[in-house]
Amino acid sequence: MNSHPAKFNRTGSLYGALAFGSIVLSCYAGFFSGQINSYRGSEWMVLTVFTLGAVYCTLGILGGSFLEPRGRAAVGLYYLVQCGLLTVILWLSPIRGFFGLMTLPIISKAIIDLRPRYATVIGIYLFGLSISLWVLPLNRTALTEASISYFTAFAFTIAFTIITKHAVSGRLREEKLRQEVEAANQLLRQHAAQSADLATTRERNRLAREIHDGLGHYLTVVKTQLDAAAALLPAQPDRARESVTKAAQLTAEALDDVRRSVGSLRTDATRPPLPEALRALSQESGLPVTLHLEGALRPLPPGIEHALFRAAQEGLTNIRKHAVASAAELTLDFRSPARITLSLTDNGRGVEKDVPGAGFGLLGIRERIEVLGGRVNSGNRPTGGFGLSIEVPS
Repeated sequence: MNSHPAKFNRTGSLYGALAFGSIVLSCYAGFFSGQINSYRGSEWMVLTVFTLGAVYCTLGILGGSFLEPRGRAAVGLYYLVQCGLLTVILWLSPIRGFFGLMTLPIISKAIIDLRPRYATVIGIYLFGLSISLWVLPLNRTALTEASISYFTAFAFTIAFTIITKHAVSGRLREEKLRQEVEAANQLLRQHAAQSADLATTRERNRLAREIHDGLGHYLTVVKTQLDAAAALLPAQPDRARESVTKAAQLTAEALDDVRRSVGSLRTDATRPPLPEALRALSQESGLPVTLHLEGALRPLPPGIEHALFRAAQEGLTNIRKHAVASAAELTLDFRSPARITLSLTDNGRGVEKDVPGAGFGLLGIRERIEVLGGRVNSGNRPTGGFGLSIEVPS
C-alpha cells in the first residue's frame, strides 16, 4: 500500500466526494431516463442494485477518512469490499453501457491511494468485469464497441488521475521544500546570532588578556618599585629616589601599552624584535632573570612575537606575585626549524592552589597560544620552583 500520509484525505475531501457522488448518480440516472426498452430480471434485482449502490457510494465518499488510521489490512479490505460491491451491482443491474462507468471512481482512488502494482490489479479486474457484461449476449459488434468505449474511458481516467497525482505530489514537495528552506534559514539565523555572541565573547576575552598581561604586569612592577622605595627611604634616600624614578618610567610605559591595546588591539609594530624585547623585560622585571637565546635567531610573524612576549610578561608577573623566588631563567629556543619554544623557570615555592587569581594568567596564556596552534605545559618542577614551557609553530 502507499505510505502517503494524506492518501485518504484527498478522496474524502469535498472535491472527491462531489466527483464520486456525481458519477454514481449519473449512472443510476439511467433507470429514470425512459430510454430502457426492458429490464432483465425482477424488481428485487433493481432494489438490490440501488441498495448496494448506496453502500458503494457511501463507502467511496466516507470510507477513506474512516479507514485512514487503521493500517494496511483495513485498506485492503476496503478495496476488496468495493470491488465485490461493483461485481454484484454490475451483474445484477438490468441496464448496460453507461452504467459501467461506476468503476471509474474506485480506479482513480486506487491510483492515488495504492502502490502501482495494486492499482494495476484493480484496474485490470474492473476493466475485465465491465467487458464481461457484454459476453453473455454473444453480440460481437456490441462487445467490440463496448471494449473501445470502456478502454477510452479507463485510459482517460487513468491518465487524468496520474497527472493530478503528480501535480498534487509536486505541490506537496514544494511545500515541504519551502518548510525545509524556512527551517534552514531559521537555523542559519540562530547560528549567525550564536556566532556574533561567540565573536563578542572572544573579543572580550582578548581584551581581558591584553589588560591582564599588559597593564597588570606594569602595575605589579610599579608596586614592587614603590614598595622598595618606601623601605629604602629612611636609610638610603638616593636608592629610594631611583626606585621612584623607575616606577614613574614604568607608569609611562604602561600608559603607552594601554593606548596600544585600546587602539584596535593589533600587534605592536613599534616593539623591538622578540629577543631584544625579552631582554628589556628581564631587566625591568624587579628580580634577577637570566635570558638564554638558543639556536640561530630568525624573524617571527608579528602575531607569534606578540603572543610569546605577553606570555613571558605574564609569567614573570606571576613569579613576582606568587613564587617567592630569588631568581628566574627565561629561554627562547630557535633550534627547531618548525617551531619556537619559550621556557620560564624559577626557584620559588611553586604553585599553591589557594592563591587568589593565580590561574587567570595561565588561562590567558593558554588561550593566546592555542589560537596560534601551539601548546602550553606548566607545573611545579621536581627540583623546586615552577616551570612554564610554550611551543608554537613558526
